[in-house]
Amino acid sequence: MHVLSFLFDKHVDKTVLVIAVALAIVLLSLGEQNQLGAARAITSFLLHPVSRLMGSFASVETLREENSQLRAMVATLYQERERLLQFAEERNRLRALLGLKEDSFYTFLPCEVIERSSTPFFHSIMVDRGTSDSIRVGMAVVNYRGLVGRVTQVFPSAAQVLLINNKSISVSCANRRSRVVGLLEWDQGNSFRLEYVGKEEDIVMGDTLITSGLGLLFPKGFPVGSVFQITDEKGGIAKRVRVASFANLNALEELFVVMSGREWNDTDILDELEKFRGKSSRTR
Repeated sequence: MHVLSFLFDKHVDKTVLVIAVALAIVLLSLGEQNQLGAARAITSFLLHPVSRLMGSFASVETLREENSQLRAMVATLYQERERLLQFAEERNRLRALLGLKEDSFYTFLPCEVIERSSTPFFHSIMVDRGTSDSIRVGMAVVNYRGLVGRVTQVFPSAAQVLLINNKSISVSCANRRSRVVGLLEWDQGNSFRLEYVGKEEDIVMGDTLITSGLGLLFPKGFPVGSVFQITDEKGGIAKRVRVASFANLNALEELFVVMSGREWNDTDILDELEKFRGKSSRTR
């Protein structure tokens, strides 16, 4: 080690020259095929640090592009927030004029699935939130796409969630477009039936169903699924409507428990968005 240190520290140019001459002599003594293989190996060895450096530059450029996209997304969300605030104020004024109760929106507590139980007619999961996180029986659970189920049992650090693909659960749903109301019942897999829809009701393929809030089993306004098949029952007065769940109930991982309501004039979330926007602008 001391010899190598002496050679490269004190006589680096001569040492490199000797190594290059020795490699050239070795290559000349080899056959043509062996010369090509050895040359490739030496080239790969010498260029490896360069390729790693180029990879680092590519990663930095990718991160810069992603940051630029995120900043654009934050700016878009900020403008959307302003637009929604205007709609909220107008809506609250109209509700006040009509004498209707001022409604609220919800906060969400993130959680992860830690256990899954499944039988032909009973599907449930366990999540890593419990009474220590203010979870209560009856709270709705959703994922990024739509409704998943509701809390049925709570423990100190975990909770059982009964999924909507159970024969024991019916979800009152409304057509977001036409406001037609029906009762969603599980059929198989991620497929459901919307019951009690009259033959003359306004419902078409692709319509989105949301929770209606009727029966107080699930809060109002959460997406559930979309209509993918409609048939008329022969001799009947109802339509047979089949619905695909937005949430893939067989591949649940990260979820959200729907917590207590927040007033429309609560600005905590907006303040957090403003802080994030400020941090984003400082990193440009």
